[in-house]
Amino acid sequence: MGTFFLNGAEKFREIRKSWAVAVVVIAMIGLHLFLESQGGAITESGEISPWVIRFGLSGEQVLHGKIWQLVTYAWFHGNLLHLGLNMMCLIMLGSRVEQMLGTRVFLVTLFAGILGGGIGHLPMSLAGDQAPVLIGMSGGCVGLLLLLTTLSPESRMWPLPVSGKALGMGLVIGELILTLVDRRLEIPGFEKIGTWFSVHGLDTLFQVGHSCHLGGALAGWIVGRWLLRPRVSLASLRRQRERREAKYGNGPQPTPEAGKSAP
Repeated sequence: MGTFFLNGAEKFREIRKSWAVAVVVIAMIGLHLFLESQGGAITESGEISPWVIRFGLSGEQVLHGKIWQLVTYAWFHGNLLHLGLNMMCLIMLGSRVEQMLGTRVFLVTLFAGILGGGIGHLPMSLAGDQAPVLIGMSGGCVGLLLLLTTLSPESRMWPLPVSGKALGMGLVIGELILTLVDRRLEIPGFEKIGTWFSVHGLDTLFQVGHSCHLGGALAGWIVGRWLLRPRVSLASLRRQRERREAKYGNGPQPTPEAGKSAP
């Protein structure tokens, strides 16, 4: 129990020092308040807000040139619960990334997760008349999580008592399965599993953007692998030079006439 509170105190210190995370959270709150002032994501008449239609992610609209939706969808949320969950994940994960790796890595990973989540959602958003319009920061949040689990596979992911590797793999596998069994994709074999879920009253599982989460996770993993790539150092360059010299010798030796000018 003492370790739990010590870890909690450390997280609080990380949050206080993470200015970029604070800016992103404030922007999310501001946009949500603006959306609510315009009638909310879903208006009282049951129609989707024009702001969500314009800036939420729709595969059909992306194909017609509205490429910005691959990024802007993340900044709008359906309700306070949706906003609150993404804010909490962003604060917990983003503050750790910013303190460990710097503001630049945090922003790059967040953007990669948002973009990866948008691309991952495109096949789902083209699935006929029931194609959902995607909004929410969850793709970026999952990207941050997979970055941490990739860089620290053996560490415990507070507050969960599991290793980073187990959490990352479990998340990716779970989101992949839930994406494949979504009936809107009509994938043979998997569609029957999705029907079984629906018959047993679990249709709400597919109201979550699992394909977005999967795309964001893969983007976070890619950023993590890029950060772990072999780096060029002075020591490694020296070793390469020594190996070349051992293999080819020290090169041709200068002759006694070397350096003399012609008469």
